[in-house]
Amino acid sequence: MLLEQYISSISNEGLRIAVRGNASDIYDKATDVFDFHSVRNGLLLGNVQSGKTAQMLGTIAHFADNGYKLFIILTSDITDLQRQTFERTRQSLQGFEVLDENDTVRFQSERGAKPILIVLKKNGRVLKKWKELLLSSHICQGKTLVVFDDEGDNASLNTLVNNNRRSTINRNLEAIKQATMGCIYISVTATPQAVLLQSTVSNWKPVFVHYFEPGTGYMGGNFFFPSIKPYCIEYTGENELGDASEEDSYCPDGLQKSILCFLLNCAHKRMNGQNNCNFVIHPSVRVNVHEQFNRKVRMHLSLLATNATDSTLRQSLKEVYDDLRSSKPDIEDFEDLLEVVVSILEEMNIRILTLNSKSTDGRNPDNSNGLNLNDGFNIVVGGNTLGRGVTFPHLQVVYYCRNSKTPQADTSWQHSRIFGYDREREMVRLYMPESLFYLFSELNKSNNILINQICQHGLDSVDVVYPYGIRPTRKSVLDNARLNVVMGGVNMFPRDPIMDNASHIDHLLDGMGGIDFVDVSGDMVKTLLGFTRSVSNIDYDANAIIGCIEALETKRPKIKYRLLIRRNRDISRGTGTLLSENDRTLVDSDNVNVVLALYRLNGAVQNGWNGNPLWVPNIKFPSDCCFYSVD
Repeated sequence: MLLEQYISSISNEGLRIAVRGNASDIYDKATDVFDFHSVRNGLLLGNVQSGKTAQMLGTIAHFADNGYKLFIILTSDITDLQRQTFERTRQSLQGFEVLDENDTVRFQSERGAKPILIVLKKNGRVLKKWKELLLSSHICQGKTLVVFDDEGDNASLNTLVNNNRRSTINRNLEAIKQATMGCIYISVTATPQAVLLQSTVSNWKPVFVHYFEPGTGYMGGNFFFPSIKPYCIEYTGENELGDASEEDSYCPDGLQKSILCFLLNCAHKRMNGQNNCNFVIHPSVRVNVHEQFNRKVRMHLSLLATNATDSTLRQSLKEVYDDLRSSKPDIEDFEDLLEVVVSILEEMNIRILTLNSKSTDGRNPDNSNGLNLNDGFNIVVGGNTLGRGVTFPHLQVVYYCRNSKTPQADTSWQHSRIFGYDREREMVRLYMPESLFYLFSELNKSNNILINQICQHGLDSVDVVYPYGIRPTRKSVLDNARLNVVMGGVNMFPRDPIMDNASHIDHLLDGMGGIDFVDVSGDMVKTLLGFTRSVSNIDYDANAIIGCIEALETKRPKIKYRLLIRRNRDISRGTGTLLSENDRTLVDSDNVNVVLALYRLNGAVQNGWNGNPLWVPNIKFPSDCCFYSVD
């Protein structure tokens, strides 16, 4: 069996068990909704750098064991990454014919004795070539195509959806989906926001989802970004990026400390017979800033080497050493580490690489300009290139000061290159401003809520919740006509409310009321909202609002639900929010809780109603959060 053959090549017992179970679960979920003549989209959700490639390969092997013969793996549009995935796949799945994107002749000559797996990068030219080849080939006749789209939220989706056009990559991928009798298309990602917020009419919305837990020893969001600052986080100044730009020779304090921390990690590794340790500096998206930081690091290391025996270095190192010792009490003696640090500085045996779209050091850190990051002591400076698909072995120190006026949740989360398995837990450190720590802490909370929703309810009623000012993903891939955005701090009410709810709500609110708020449960608010709908969902969607409350109950379990009840009101239809001046002031005074004002209108005919009393809601969510859903 191909799955068992692949699993036997995995050295980690825990990973072997996880791959076997996940492969079976993903296969079952996909085939349960597949009819062999349509396209079915799915989502394989993991964590950043948690081993999704192993899950993909195991699932492909399981599909092949059950008779599927034609597969594609899509990678990001980076040649080195595509080659890396191809080589790993070829070595891991030896019972397959694994083809590179240039193996067109081999593909045309295949007779189907073995399952065929093609590894392609998401490049317009490459996809157009293979689209035409698949459409014209006899090999595809009568077959189902199974596609695993690695980082499926990146590049694959239609970036021209709001212009009523299709982007090149999306158009070619859509044609590839249609090239065979049927297609199972699985997006694989740790940041599913863009995929989950696809509309039904886009043909890219998933109909099944599977979340796989990270393996034993994984260090991810819950380790680095809990609600309370952990020991591994070191705060820097809020404006270190700006400070670094003021004077070419100046090295900001936080960057200095991170360099010293890296040196101590290197010395610790060397004293334990290891020769590999990596340090990532992510200051900005701008290439000129990368070059600036590269120069500053070189100059500071040179300065440290020149003054290696100076008491200032000793004192600065001791401060960082004491911090490391607080989390690793059995760390080597300071004097011994100091001696090794001095030796490393004198040898100048540290590689400093810049990785970006214009650098000559190379784009793939696993093989940058011939320098293998699995060996030696390396400092890597960069921006966007340090994101998706890039893995840094033995990454012990990260300096991150990149900021954005309107951060995107998925892009920011992909910057978490420090997540992974091979970090030495007690010695790892992440240097960043306090404001960025709290940003990532909020992203981690939202990520956990999203995963919990998916694990408990699948794709039903998924709400993407973020603090105000954080977008879930880039605007260009979301269909504005079908995207629902519920903004905190905004009064929401039906302009055309239903008129047959008085008896239901009268019963629920019997004996309640007063001049001020009444605190009730979230369940009570949801029940009340169920009877306060709009004739049209365009202006007020009660189901979407109830979904927001359910998401908020998970995200903020201590939040209050405040009810304001007003009876015997004679207000004309079409009078906006309905709130009196005093009530509006009262409602607006609370921006941290859910506030629901309910007005019981007498419903007089002369005021535009049908002569029967009715209740009309006005609800406002906390001003610091936003809810996103689709369709």
